[in-house]
Amino acid sequence: MRTIRHLTNSGPDPAAHPAAWERGRLLHTVSLLLEAEGIAPSAIGPDGEPVRTGYRTSEGGRPGQVLVRWVGPRGSGARYEEQEHLRRCQDVLRDWGFDALVVRGPGRRHHVEVEAGHG
Repeated sequence: MRTIRHLTNSGPDPAAHPAAWERGRLLHTVSLLLEAEGIAPSAIGPDGEPVRTGYRTSEGGRPGQVLVRWVGPRGSGARYEEQEHLRRCQDVLRDWGFDALVVRGPGRRHHVEVEAGHG
């Protein structure tokens, strides 16, 4: 990502904000950055239910927005760990210049709302 930013962004610190390439592939970019930091994604079984605890990304409610949730199999305790893990996700994404905010959504579950901001 740093190389893409240095080649395509301008200004005094081209690595400080997301490049157009990242903005156009925000869902994939967010997932790549989280995995690069050692944060494991959740895995889904054949029935569509989580079989491994981790993050899950999805398109947000607005264009240019991605949601990051912390999910796991039933009984895994993922719900009780979500704030800690989502804060780590938030920190990673902010360090890369994204706007990332942990919010409480439906069912009192937390998630991170991510946008590329105005770079």
